[in-house]
Amino acid sequence: LVITPHSRFMFQDNIFSYLGRATYTLLDRYSLNASFRADSSSKFYGDNKTGYFPAVAFTWTISNEPFLVDSETLTNMKLRASWGQVGNQAINPYQTFSNYGVFYYSNDTNSTIIGVGALNISNKDLTWETTTQTNFGLDLGFWYNRFMMSVDVYKKETTDLLINLPIPTSTGFSNFLMNQGGLQNKGIDFTLDAYIVDNDDMQFSIGGNISFVRSEITNLESLPAREIYIDGELVTAHYYLGNNVSSGNNFKQPANAFIQGQPIGVFWGYKTDGVYRDQQEADAGPTWQGSPNLAGDVKFVDLNGDGNVNDADKTIIGDPNPDFTYGINLGFRYKNLDLSMLFTGVYGNEIVNGNLNDQAYAIGVGPNIRPEAYFDAWSPENPDGSYPRLGSRTATDQPTDRIVEDGSYLRMGNLTIGYFIDFADTSFVDRVKVYASGNNLFTITNYSGYDPELTSYLYDGTIIGVDWNGTPNLSSFVLGVNIKF
Repeated sequence: LVITPHSRFMFQDNIFSYLGRATYTLLDRYSLNASFRADSSSKFYGDNKTGYFPAVAFTWTISNEPFLVDSETLTNMKLRASWGQVGNQAINPYQTFSNYGVFYYSNDTNSTIIGVGALNISNKDLTWETTTQTNFGLDLGFWYNRFMMSVDVYKKETTDLLINLPIPTSTGFSNFLMNQGGLQNKGIDFTLDAYIVDNDDMQFSIGGNISFVRSEITNLESLPAREIYIDGELVTAHYYLGNNVSSGNNFKQPANAFIQGQPIGVFWGYKTDGVYRDQQEADAGPTWQGSPNLAGDVKFVDLNGDGNVNDADKTIIGDPNPDFTYGINLGFRYKNLDLSMLFTGVYGNEIVNGNLNDQAYAIGVGPNIRPEAYFDAWSPENPDGSYPRLGSRTATDQPTDRIVEDGSYLRMGNLTIGYFIDFADTSFVDRVKVYASGNNLFTITNYSGYDPELTSYLYDGTIIGVDWNGTPNLSSFVLGVNIKF
């Protein structure tokens, strides 16, 4: 029996909100802001329709205190503290009900029959996903804001996550939408801006920001606990796997795991240890999913020591979450000439370069391969080759640490240079600016793919840091004239 769903929906949803806000300021130094909102969404059912989200913020402008108000050095100092909640209802309408669609299937005579079937399992207990954030911040300004800096420390906790959890296909469905689990983010943000030179003829400014974030999945306890290997140790953990990277035969596997106590979306796959240098070494190694090895095949790590490498030997092989992200901006003006530059960067993240499952294995004549996959492939004449033997198909559809790469980069996002021409007051034209601008001019990275700033799965939260059929990030250039009358 072959069943293929075919349906088209006209989704409609409504939201009705109440919002109240109150602000009180005392002596131009102390400020209190409180708000409360109630949101009712038609996406949920019964009493779960309405979510209540309060927030409160306090600001102390220390620079307005008598002991600092006359200072010419520290001219701005502000201490901030806030706490608040927001809700998320990012699901399709009618998910609390059983939805039905048109199905085409074949009977025993190979005739096509049209029927109606369920598309999901209803869940009337669905409710708002809630994020609670606590923030403490400090703003400083020196010499009448010629030098400014700020620091923010925050903790963000999300509960009742709206997750499509995988379920046994024996139910007739592949997933079930529910409120499940918790997520925590802790971070520190620094911002710095300085006007080094600022006079009538010349201005030079520099600024930057850097953000450190650590994420952790705090609760998946409604899922069954299973034994897995983490850092070489057998542990019991609650977890689920992300969606398959590809719907085809190449890389039809999940690459991310969501494990309680671990960062979001760690990479999940096999550890390797080079390639087998000779047949004797290959015969002594563990079999690959029951099949014997040949010299030049990839050497997989048998974590459980049972002599066969299979799904039970999968483990964490990388982390898509960066150590920090940062940005740098520069501004320069000399008389009528001005120039600005913007740099962005990420450090410490890793990328699963799924394209290597084709490009790093010299197989057949169809796909393109990298030169080193051919010239540095194992052979009897090159037993120390870094790449598998020609024709080796071992695990070309699996996530392994062989395709995990450093995704750090520094990118020049924009460069703009312009020149102003001022006209006399009696002229019809007031000012003309001629400028040239370039975007994405260069990227410094060790990543071997097209672009370390991935766009492959922007709308799938269960596939993170995976490059699959990604495209290059184009550079663009603009020449222009602005005329002010």
